[in-house]
Amino acid sequence: MKRKILYSTLVFLAFLFLAESAARLVEWSISRKAQAAELSPGWQERFFALSFGWHEPDPDLLWRFRANISNRFIRTNSGHLIGDELPGRKAPGSVRVLLLGDSSPVGLGLKSYRFAFGELLRHQLEAEFGPQTTVELVNASVSGYSSEQMARVLELNGRRYDPDLVILFSGNNDASISGATGDRDLLEGQKLKAFRKTIAISAVYRLLKSAVLACMSYEEQSSPLVVRVTPDRFGENLARMADLCRRLTCPLIVLQPPIPRLWPAGLQFKVFTDVTGSDGELIFPPEIRRILGRQVRYCISPDMFDDLYGKGDVFTRLVFSSASRDSLPPEASIRRLSALVQRQPESPILHNNLGVSLWQAEEYRQADHHLRMARELFMSADGRDLGPAELAAGSVFLYNIGVNLLTEAGCYPAADPAFGCTTAYQYLDSALQADYLSLRIKREYRDQIDRIGNREDVFVVDLPNLFRRHGGETLFIDHCHPTREGHLLIAEELFHLIRDSSLIRP
Repeated sequence: MKRKILYSTLVFLAFLFLAESAARLVEWSISRKAQAAELSPGWQERFFALSFGWHEPDPDLLWRFRANISNRFIRTNSGHLIGDELPGRKAPGSVRVLLLGDSSPVGLGLKSYRFAFGELLRHQLEAEFGPQTTVELVNASVSGYSSEQMARVLELNGRRYDPDLVILFSGNNDASISGATGDRDLLEGQKLKAFRKTIAISAVYRLLKSAVLACMSYEEQSSPLVVRVTPDRFGENLARMADLCRRLTCPLIVLQPPIPRLWPAGLQFKVFTDVTGSDGELIFPPEIRRILGRQVRYCISPDMFDDLYGKGDVFTRLVFSSASRDSLPPEASIRRLSALVQRQPESPILHNNLGVSLWQAEEYRQADHHLRMARELFMSADGRDLGPAELAAGSVFLYNIGVNLLTEAGCYPAADPAFGCTTAYQYLDSALQADYLSLRIKREYRDQIDRIGNREDVFVVDLPNLFRRHGGETLFIDHCHPTREGHLLIAEELFHLIRDSSLIRP
């Protein structure tokens, strides 16, 4: 009996040896296309890694800041957190504020992270509590993070950070498209990463995996693009974090991200259409490249940019100038485009671009006709339900209609909807809701924040209304990041809430 078992074992091992040898011989023939068909975190992870060199992969969170970064824009400590080193344990006589967020609490667009609202709030609280109390800011914000990653940070590190208060700034990245896989599936896929890495030593495993991926490659390539986190899932993540804060016995403040309503829809990443990663591959999915690569024009001008967003920074000006502009004067452009429209009357792009030229020539009624025609032709070209990518592609037409109406009424730019401009702002809001290519929170996500505010020990701060009362568009650097004045406004609002509601007791 023992001899038979030994013989069977030897035969099995010999089979494995032969199979492994054969697999190593044929493995080279598997195409790179098939091997690349696995779930990918999408273009945003690659974009953030390329843009500044501040990010690195993380097995639990997809990516994180590198440790010990030190430059004039940002500083990270050995724990990958923004700011100076923090003691491992909260010292007696100190209070801790945990800040979870995306690039806005990081201070992106400012001259230094020290001008971001988290640091400003820390100084205000220290002045309020006096020298006997130390206020420690645990800034765990990371550029590009969604609520999925923030909830995971709180689950993994909440007890270790031991916060007295948690502040959450989330929603802009959730309501954007990065690829064909949502953040929840990507994070769940990370759980088996160590196991897959171990068994990947085997060529047999690699061969079988590649064969399966080769069969799936067509399906993966044709998969529709999805938002990173759906509105319902966003609400679930907020509830997860509220429950975690309750177990940590600390209140939770949720900030509704402020929204620049006049920012050109779908324009933010147009200049990066042809950017490639370290592997030489384009970082954007083909569908997004198709949308961003269209020669579609916007109702914008350099003077309007200065009125709305000031001088801005180099990056923002590059983005704003990326909208395709006609080199011809408006009158000549109108003649050329009118002839093209007669030859191709079903083209929404041509109608849109003609409408923009008419807008430049202050022929607002005619411009309105062609801009609306562009919108109608775009919608009628596709009879099925529009997904996020298709909606984003049509957002520019809504934006241009809104700006044309505002200009005709003489209330552009304006910090608030003026009398007679309600219809224009409705179009601009529709453009915002459809704009899944800029990182701006949508109405369905804001509704989820309002709902979580009904829970005990959860406090919601309505930043959109706060910004509208104190400067509107002038408090933004770009599509979502506040100016230094905007950050100061947020810090002061938080300070008054914390002090008046006694959320932290020194």
